[in-house]
Amino acid sequence: MLKPEAGSAPVESIFAIVFLMVLSLGTIQVSLALYGRNLIASAAHEAARAGIERGTSTSEAEKVAVSIVDTAAGPLVRGLDVQVDADADERVRAVRVRITGTIDVLGPLPVPIPVDARADATTEALVE
Repeated sequence: MLKPEAGSAPVESIFAIVFLMVLSLGTIQVSLALYGRNLIASAAHEAARAGIERGTSTSEAEKVAVSIVDTAAGPLVRGLDVQVDADADERVRAVRVRITGTIDVLGPLPVPIPVDARADATTEALVE
């Protein structure tokens, strides 16, 4: 005759393993989402800096942002949209960069996460 608790150890082990796998995949998902968000913010900052330092057109800053995101994130960030605005007068030059997109992460809840990052850079001309 079997005891009422016979065979419960494998069932409890399966529940524990499933719980730990979901927890681990959730942690990886959050890590990838934070990485993508930080990458977008860094790309916006670098594009604004490149637009100020190189002093060329806004398309140069856009190329820098797209290159950084494509190189570092690959398919993690989708729907990338880069907007670059430049204002200049005789004393001050300003570049504003805004990057938007979605982060596609894997895991127990594969929900795309929208990201939006902005960066500004200014420079002043020397007045004699």
